[in-house]
Parts: sequence; C-alpha cells; structure tokens
Amino acid sequence: MEAAALTREILLVEDNKVMLLMISQMLISRGYQVVTAKHGLEALTQLDSHPNIQLVLSDWMMPELNGIELCYHLKSPQYCRYIFFVLLSGRDDKDSIVEGINAGANDFVAKDTNINELDARLKAGFRTLELHNQLVAKNIELDRAYATIKQDLECASDLIQRMLPNQTRFKGVEINYTHIPSAQIGGDMLGCMQLDEDHIAIYLFDVAGHGVASALMSFSIQQSISSNSATTSNVKRKKDTDPFYSLIEPSEVISHLNQSYISQDQNNLYFTMVYAVLNTKSGLLTYSFAGHPPMIWLQKSKNYCEFIEQDSFVAGMFDFADYQTDQVQLQPGDRVFLYSDGITEAEDQHKNQYSEAGLKQLVLALSNEPSGTQTDTIVTRVSAWSGAMQFDDDISLLALEWQGE
Repeated sequence: MEAAALTREILLVEDNKVMLLMISQMLISRGYQVVTAKHGLEALTQLDSHPNIQLVLSDWMMPELNGIELCYHLKSPQYCRYIFFVLLSGRDDKDSIVEGINAGANDFVAKDTNINELDARLKAGFRTLELHNQLVAKNIELDRAYATIKQDLECASDLIQRMLPNQTRFKGVEINYTHIPSAQIGGDMLGCMQLDEDHIAIYLFDVAGHGVASALMSFSIQQSISSNSATTSNVKRKKDTDPFYSLIEPSEVISHLNQSYISQDQNNLYFTMVYAVLNTKSGLLTYSFAGHPPMIWLQKSKNYCEFIEQDSFVAGMFDFADYQTDQVQLQPGDRVFLYSDGITEAEDQHKNQYSEAGLKQLVLALSNEPSGTQTDTIVTRVSAWSGAMQFDDDISLLALEWQGE
C-alpha cells in the first residue's frame, strides 16, 4: 500500500486583509494552492471542508480563536488529522518562539521573513508530511498483515485444540489432562489412544521454539503417532501372513520418529518426547524417552512419589541417537504424570523456577485430589505461585491413573 500523493495545499489563517492577500499571492506565485481563513474558528471550518490540507500557516494574534489556541486544538490527540503547523507572527523574541513550540507548532516564521526563506521552510514542512504519511501507510499495511497473521494463528491454535484427546476413559484407566497454549502457538502436544484390547498408549512431546514452524512440526508428529490403524502405523506392526497387529516397542516408535524428523533444511527444529504403553490388565507400563523431563510416578498405597526417567537424546537432531525401552509395575490407584517444561520452568517474580522437584512435591501434596481435577489444580497452583496472568510457554500436563482390573 502506498501513501496518497500529497497536494501542495496550504491553509493560510490571517485576520489582516492586506497581509492575507499579500502572503496568499506570494504563495500562489510559488505554486502553492492556498485556502484562507480570517481567524481560528473559520480555520477549523475550512479544514473540515478541505480534508487534504495538512499544512497550516497561521497568524498569532487573531480574534475568536488565536494562533496558539488553534495550534493546541489541531495538535490535540482528539484531532483526527496530522497537521504541520507553522506559526506566523510579528513577534520574533525567544519567549514567543518557546511559547509557540510548546503549543505544538512545528515551525515559527516572522512576518517579515523573505519569501525564499518562507518557501524553503514550507517545502521542508511538506517533506516532513510526506515522510509521516508514508509511515502511516506502512503502519496501516503492517496492521492489516498482523491482523491476518493473528487470525491464522488463532485458527492454528483452534486446530491444535481439536487434536487433543476426546476419549479419556478406558477399561481400568482414567486419563486427565490440562493443555494451555502460551500467547504464541507452540509445539506442545499430548495424547492417548487404544492400541488393542489390553493396551493403551500415552505420550507428550514438545517441539523446540514457538510459531508456525513449530506448530506445523507438532501437527505432523501428532499425525504420525495417531495413525495407528493403517499398515503404515508407527505404533503397531502387521505381518503379511498374520491378520493381527503386534505392538511396536516405545523405543522403536521414538527411533522411527527421530529418523523421520531429522532436519534436512537447517531449521534446527527438534523435539523432546515420552511415549509409554500401559497393559490395562496387568498394570505394566513400558516407556521410552527422547530428552524429555522425567515422568512422576505417584504410588498411592505408599503415599510416595518418584521420578521415572532416562538419559536420552532429543529427537529430530541426531541420526546416531539410540533409545531404550524400560518398564515399571503400577499398582491399582497409582498415577503417572507426563508434563512439558513450561510448568517446571515457570518463574516467579524473583526468577526462581518451579522445578521438577517442586512439581513432584506438589503432586504428592495433592495425592488425595480427585483424578478428574488434579491436573487443573496443579496448573492453578503453579500459576498462583508464579504470579503471572499467563505462562511464557505452553503448559501440558497429562495424568494416567490405573485402577486395576
């Protein structure tokens, strides 16, 4: 969008008829289009009738509304047009100049100023106006572009919300989660799915960074994991001669994702992840990590919490990365918590981080909280601790409770 062409129109405000005619003719001889007014009130009326005028050359001492009062009015935030205001006066003392500039005048010209100097000052004023109008036009263009981007990001955020799990109750298992995006769309995603009659999978991953690139990668990873019914599934395998599927070990799932998303275009996007499979009959939980924060295992019968963790590489960065599968045996009533570092890296006003240890302590303190509200309560407590209205990073927290057969 380009700024509209600036006309060489001037509003000349002067109560002395002889002076008004003389200055007007001099300006016309220099190629300016001149509109005149006898005092400040008439000047306002003329400006309303001539919306293209942006330069005002005004006398100081006038009836009705003098030059200083007119300047204050035109330079007020309530006036809807940018005006370059030149104060024209027979008073050439320093105090008068200071008073005029304090009123908002852009320039100060004595009435006996040579026409060549006046012409040069007016040309400088029009150059300033042209630069101002170009800047306004660019800002309007940027505002429109920002509005478009904001709308697109809101649509992307809505799409990500729709990708969150709908089914959270399975035979012998209850899953609850809280997902709060930050001001920007990011790369957090969590999920759960039924793999077969006896197994469900839970996962949480966090793509580095924020913005469209991270969100697109998050969307792609989510699609790669959740497509678990086709022969190209990343989470279970079908043999050619066998009508049934066999489950792929968690470490192999992450290894395949790592190879699929290793950056080929130097965008340096990578992600951390934890992927776990629960046998809903036995309570055996197998899992694998890719540089992700440890899970928290709440052992309800013992009133005890511990970390479940692995030393591992992030995914999508190293082609030599190796991942392993481990397992733990849950007892009825046990809960397992998966989370993103947006929670543990939340900061208070003193820049102290909430920390993984702090989260583990909070999980234990809320062990008697109903499983259906525990994740929301945890996030509310962390938010209150930080004292911030909004988290700086995406917040993702998923809790699985195995209730036994």
